Amino acid sequence: MNQPADCPSLAEALDTLLTRVDKPTRYVGGEWNQVVKDPAHVRVSMALAFPDVYEIGMSHLGYRILYALLNERETWAAERCFMPWRDMLDLLRERRLPLTTLETRRPLREFDLVGFSMQSELTITNVLAMLELGGIPLTSAERGERDPLVLMGGPVIFNPEPFADFADAILVGDAEEALPAMLALYERLRDAGAPRLEILRQVARLEGWYVPSLYDVEPEPRLGMLIPRPRAGEDVPARVRRAIVYELDRHPFPSRIIVPHAEIVHDRVSWEVMRGCPVGCRFCQAGYVYRPTRERDPVAVADGIRASLAATGYDEFSLSSLNTGEYGPAEPLMTALMDEMEPRRISVSLGSLHASTMTETLAEQVRRVRKSGFTMAPEAGTQRLRDVINKNLTEEQILEACRLAFVAGWKLIKLYFMLGLPTETDEDVDGIAELAEKILAVGRRIGGNKVRITCSASTFVPKPFTPFQWCGMVPGEVFEARQQRLRRRLPRGVTFKHHPPAESWLEGVLSRADRSVGRAILGAYRRGAVLDAWSEHLRLDAWREAFAAEGIDADTLATRDIPLDAELPWEVIDTQLRRRWLEHEYRRAFEARTVVPCGPTSCAGCAPFAVECVQGVLSEKPRWPGEPPRLPAASPAGSEAAPATAAPVPAEPDEPPAPVYRWRARFEKRGPARFLGHLDLVRALAQSFRRAGVLLEHTKGFKPKPKLALSPALGLGIASREEYLDFETAERLDPDRFLERINGALPAGLRFTALVPLPGGGGRTSLQEAIRRASYRARVPGASAAELRRRTDAFLAQDRVEIVRVRKGRERRVDLRAGVESLSVDTDGSLVFTLKLDPGGSVRPGELLDALLDGLPGRDEVVLERERLLAESNGRLVSPLLAR
Repeated sequence: MNQPADCPSLAEALDTLLTRVDKPTRYVGGEWNQVVKDPAHVRVSMALAFPDVYEIGMSHLGYRILYALLNERETWAAERCFMPWRDMLDLLRERRLPLTTLETRRPLREFDLVGFSMQSELTITNVLAMLELGGIPLTSAERGERDPLVLMGGPVIFNPEPFADFADAILVGDAEEALPAMLALYERLRDAGAPRLEILRQVARLEGWYVPSLYDVEPEPRLGMLIPRPRAGEDVPARVRRAIVYELDRHPFPSRIIVPHAEIVHDRVSWEVMRGCPVGCRFCQAGYVYRPTRERDPVAVADGIRASLAATGYDEFSLSSLNTGEYGPAEPLMTALMDEMEPRRISVSLGSLHASTMTETLAEQVRRVRKSGFTMAPEAGTQRLRDVINKNLTEEQILEACRLAFVAGWKLIKLYFMLGLPTETDEDVDGIAELAEKILAVGRRIGGNKVRITCSASTFVPKPFTPFQWCGMVPGEVFEARQQRLRRRLPRGVTFKHHPPAESWLEGVLSRADRSVGRAILGAYRRGAVLDAWSEHLRLDAWREAFAAEGIDADTLATRDIPLDAELPWEVIDTQLRRRWLEHEYRRAFEARTVVPCGPTSCAGCAPFAVECVQGVLSEKPRWPGEPPRLPAASPAGSEAAPATAAPVPAEPDEPPAPVYRWRARFEKRGPARFLGHLDLVRALAQSFRRAGVLLEHTKGFKPKPKLALSPALGLGIASREEYLDFETAERLDPDRFLERINGALPAGLRFTALVPLPGGGGRTSLQEAIRRASYRARVPGASAAELRRRTDAFLAQDRVEIVRVRKGRERRVDLRAGVESLSVDTDGSLVFTLKLDPGGSVRPGELLDALLDGLPGRDEVVLERERLLAESNGRLVSPLLAR
C-alpha cells in the first residue's frame, strides 16, 4: 500500500486517524508492560495477529502466554496486531495505509512470521482483511520467498480444512513447546539459505504442525467430502499428532501481562489453574481436544497471582479454566488468597463453574470485596436431555448452587442453555422455562422481589472431535419456533436473550466443511463479508452468494447427519482421542446414558495418554499445604434459611478512625495517553497507584472504588501539560519520594510533576468547580499565520458567535464569543486561546476551532494541547496547587 505523500512518516499518518475513530486506544500501543525491541537486534520477528477487536484479543489467555513466551528470547520479538473495527478499517482502506503492529508500527509484511489465533470460524474473513491490509497475499499458493510465513492455531483449526488455502502452517495443540521449536527450526534453516518450500517441509515433520500445501485431497465415497492425503513424494505424516504439554508447571503462566489503556472484556489478572475438563459434555469441543485434564501447582498459582497483581495494578483476579470448581485445591487456594487480598480491596472472580462444584466456601470468598456476576450453564432444561449431553448435573444440584448464590447476596443469576441439541423435543424446551421459574422462586424466597434471572439460549453447533460431530443442526425454522416457544413460556422476572441464528448457521456450515469451502470464503470476502462474528456487520447475503457461486449447498452442510463409517476431513489431525471411543459416546448419548467425570479412579480410556492420567505424571493431583478453613455445611436445596453461622462473636470495641490524608497532584497527559477518555484515565491512575504501592482510600458500599477526583475532562486526542488530581491516602506521603514512585509506575504519556497536601475537613471546593480557565495551543498544518490572524481578528470583532448543540435530539444555542477570554496567533504560527470554564456549561475547544478553521484543509490534522489551568480562590485566579 502506498503512503500518502503529505505525511512524513507512517506513524504520523496513522495518528491522524485516531481522533476519527470510536476507540483510539485500540490502536495506540504504549501500554504498561508492553515489550518493544529494536528490530536491528532481532533475529526472528513474529506478528501475533488476533482476528478480532483489541478488547477480545487482549483478554485471551493463550495470546498472553505466547506474547510472554516468545519475548523471553532476547533475539526474538513478538508484536501484537488486532482486527480494526469498521471505522478504522474503512479509513485504512481509504487512505491506503497498511495494518501495523502496536509495538513498532511496522506493517505485517515486514515480519518473518504472522500467526493468527483462531477462536471462531466466523473470524476467517477478518484474517483475509488483515493479510490484505498488511500487504501479504491471501493464499499460500500466491506467497513467495519474500513474504512472511502465515501460521494459524487455536481451537477452530481442529478442522483445518476450510482454512487450508490461507495458512502456510497450522499448529495443532499446546504451543508452549511446539511454537518455539518451530521458530528455532525456521531461524536455523533460513540462516542456512533454505528456500520457503524446504522450510515448510521440515516444519511438517515437527510434532503438532500441519502444512496443508503438502497434502492433496480426494473425495470419500459416502458423501464426497474431500479427505487430505500426503502428496506423492512428500515425507509428511498421514495424520498430524496434536502437541500436548503434560506438565504445565514447566511453563509458568506470565505475571507481567500487558495492562490495556481501556477496559477489555476480562479486565483483570486471569490465571490459568487447569487445562482441560474432566466432565465430558458431549457437545463441548474444548472438553475433548484439551484432554487430559492438567492442574497447576496451587502454591505456584498463588505466588504468580501476587506477582501479577503487583506488576499490573489490577484490583481483581480470577482462577481461570474450563471448569474451575473441578480444580482440586480451589477452596483452600481462594481462601488463603482472599485472606491476604481483602484488606487491599482486591477481589476474586471465578471462570466457568459447573453447578455441582459450587460450595458455600467458594460463594463466600467471591463476595468478600465485591461480587462479580454469577453465571451457570445447565445447558438443558430436563434431566433426560442433560443425560443425553452427559452434563452430569441434576436439578437438585442446580437449585442448590443457585440457593448458595442467593444466600451469599447475589440478586442476578445468568443461566445459559442450548437449543437444538440432538434428540431435543418441545418438552425439553418447556423444561428450560420450568427450571428458570423454580430458580426464580428460590431466589425470591431468599432475596425478595429484586431477584432477577437472565436466561440465554445459544444454538447447538456440531464440532469436530466430539461425540456429536456426526449430528446435524436443526433447520433454521425449527430453531426459531423453539425460540418463540421458550420466550412465551418464561415467567415474569426472567429476561430472555438468544444468539442470532444467522451467525450459528454460518458457524455450523464452516465447522464441518472440507477444503472446497476455501473458495467460497474468499468469494464472501470479495463480496464485502468481514467482522462476521458481530451481528451488526454479518453479511449473510454475501455468504449465500459465495456458496452458490461455488456450487455448495450450505444448508445441507449445516444440517446433515454424517454416517458413523464415513471418513472425515478433519481426521488428518490426530487429537490422540480414540475414534472408537467417540463412537461409543455417540451411541450412549442416544440411549441417555452418562459417563462419570474423568479421574485417576474413573478412567474411560478415551486415548493412549490415559496411562498418564491413571499412573503417570497426571495421576498425582497438586494439593494446597495444610487444611483449608471450614465453613458451615449448606442447608438443603430450596431452603429459605440464611447461611448458618458459628457461635456469636462478641462485638469488638469501636476503634478510633484511622487518619486520612488528602492530596492534590499535577501531571502531564501526552503521547499515547492523550487518547485516554476520562474513565480510562481514572482507571489507569488507580492501577498506577497500586503498582507504586500507594494505598488509596476507597468509597464504601457494594463496589468500593478508589477516591480520585480529576480536573475538567479533555476531549480525546488533546494533550495536556497541566492536569490535576485530588486523592486520599491512609499514609502520609513525602512529595519527592511520591513523585519518584508514581512516575516509575505510569504508562507512556503520563508524568506527575508536583504534589501538595490539602487541608482536612469538609467544605472544600472540588476541582471541577474550582477551575475556571483553560489555556490551549493549536498547531494547524498548512495554514499560514496571516490567514489565522485574519480569522481570529474577525472572530474577536463580533459581539456574538452562535452555534447549535444537539444532544438526544434536543437543540441548544451556545454563544462561543462569550466563552472565549483571549485568542491570538503566536510567533510560531500556532493559535493560542483561553476559555472560560463554568460548571453550568462551557465552550469546547473543538467548537472554537471548527468555527475558526471552517473551510481550511488542515482541520483534521490540528494538534491541540492544553497548556494551563487556573482555579478561582478568594476572588483571584491561581494555580490549582495554591487554591484551597
